[in-house]
Amino acid sequence: MVLGAGEAGFREGSGRWAVDEVGNQSTDYCPDVSSWPAVAGALDQARVVRPSGFTHEVLFRRCPSCRQLNIVREEDFVRVFCDEALPQGWNADRPGP
Repeated sequence: MVLGAGEAGFREGSGRWAVDEVGNQSTDYCPDVSSWPAVAGALDQARVVRPSGFTHEVLFRRCPSCRQLNIVREEDFVRVFCDEALPQGWNADRPGP
């Protein structure tokens, strides 16, 4: 089971690695923003300095009608192509088309 996924930008300073930027944008897994504790735990275990949360959060939702994955932009929970309301809660783990 994948607990977190996304992108991270690293830098080295004073002989130690640190994360400058980290986000949950991963189109293969579409993790919810609530996956931060898993990401933080992995970075802590690797002894990498990290921010206190995602520096770039992406909200993924699956359309209940057409079953396509969507990125919610500007808190507009509506599927652009079929005009269907998207759920407030994360549902990207449900089967697609």
